[in-house]
Amino acid sequence: MKRKWLSFLFFLISGAGLLFFGSTSGQTIEPNLADPAARKECRLCHKGPARHQIDDSRDPWCVNCHRLHNLGDILGLEAYFRRAVRAIEPKKGEEIIEQKMVLIPAGEFIMGEDFFKKNASPRHKVHLDDYSIDLYDVTNAHYKRFVDATGRFPPSHWNRDQYPAGKANHPVTFVSWFDADAYCRWVGKRLPTEAEWEKAARGTDGRMFPWGARFEAKRANVPPEGIKDTTPVNAFPEGRSPYGLYDMSGNVFQWTADWFLPYPGNKVPHPNYGEKLRVLRGGSFFDCSYYNCGLSFQTFNRISLSPATKAISAGFRCAKSEAKNP
Repeated sequence: MKRKWLSFLFFLISGAGLLFFGSTSGQTIEPNLADPAARKECRLCHKGPARHQIDDSRDPWCVNCHRLHNLGDILGLEAYFRRAVRAIEPKKGEEIIEQKMVLIPAGEFIMGEDFFKKNASPRHKVHLDDYSIDLYDVTNAHYKRFVDATGRFPPSHWNRDQYPAGKANHPVTFVSWFDADAYCRWVGKRLPTEAEWEKAARGTDGRMFPWGARFEAKRANVPPEGIKDTTPVNAFPEGRSPYGLYDMSGNVFQWTADWFLPYPGNKVPHPNYGEKLRVLRGGSFFDCSYYNCGLSFQTFNRISLSPATKAISAGFRCAKSEAKNP
């Protein structure tokens, strides 16, 4: 009798799994979002207050869902809930913005801030050697070349290896730190360090925003503008940094090379410090009231995520070191 009950229980569990994931010929395809229970569970991670605070590479629910799809690719559930991304046929003849790099000269700059976020303090001087950094975020069109050449899995909201129509020049999103690192290596570059990113965004005068000391929503794709989606990487020339870089505030957060660690001299403890989360910079179009990203368009703002995370509001740009003058 006990064995019968166990068999029945296994049948129920298996049935629930099929209800949530859906299956065709033994191949798992995608969570069954028609099931209210599945939507409720996913919403906790992808839309609720815990968003971006959950390590989807360790949380049992997340791992059980994500491991069945492209070896860890998130399926774009944020897009399902926010309707910000649609996988549709590409627009033909779309002109591609090609990537350029900007040389950031060697020297000191002011990094961090004392009065806004504890994890960004203390304000301190950092010296960097010459380096170059991408003028724009890496776009969908740029990333597609990488996918086509290497066979890497594309972002989960793409349609048959093709980015959404009209978004060739939008920043690529739903890419993990590992994806970003692999792309930069493929093009002969690397991810920028936090310091490199901040100097490129801030210049040497310690400004709060790439364009100056005062916040002006019209200069960037940030939540107050109400765009609620990514925009082309050259859409806000009035928001460029002192070195001419685009989207160093808003549009999408950008992965950096660094672990989430305290700055030298920072005595304030943080439960997430250590070599487990990577730092992102730059803010995004996404409404930050859902998660603890702070006033995300400041040049010194830091957020940290599991390097396996793939989000609608996260992309990247690349950098490279320059030879030192003898």
